[in-house]
Amino acid sequence: MEITQRRYPYLVIQESNAIQGFAYAGKFIGRAAYDWSCETTIYLDPAATKCGFGRMLYQELECRLQKMGIRNLYACVATPEKNDEFLTTNSADFHLHLGFSIAGEFHQCGCKFGRWYNMLWMEKRIGNHPEKASPIIPYPELYEKSAVSL
Repeated sequence: MEITQRRYPYLVIQESNAIQGFAYAGKFIGRAAYDWSCETTIYLDPAATKCGFGRMLYQELECRLQKMGIRNLYACVATPEKNDEFLTTNSADFHLHLGFSIAGEFHQCGCKFGRWYNMLWMEKRIGNHPEKASPIIPYPELYEKSAVSL
């Protein structure tokens, strides 16, 4: 978390002093040409899904990334061929609902819970793409390192 916060936001949502979920951004590809793009991650406690927490986290994350000058968001989402007791298409559906689109699919590329799953690369443009882009502003230069209420 500390490494992420050196450059990108890491947001946590709590209710009744219990963490309900978190979302953060990280480098998309480790080369300077891709500084205006980042990979996003979100996790919600299974009991906290379908309550609006995910949308709140992602909207706040997107807003902060836009202020930094980020133009593109990417999400790597595991998906099953069909829903099972370990994995559903809920994450992919959630990202589609938030305006992401599927950029590519890798078939049976990840194995967890003793099963092979597909992986979707999903993308969302959140800014314009000028011919000469200004450098991104690292997150700590825009925001204090403190807890944020969502």
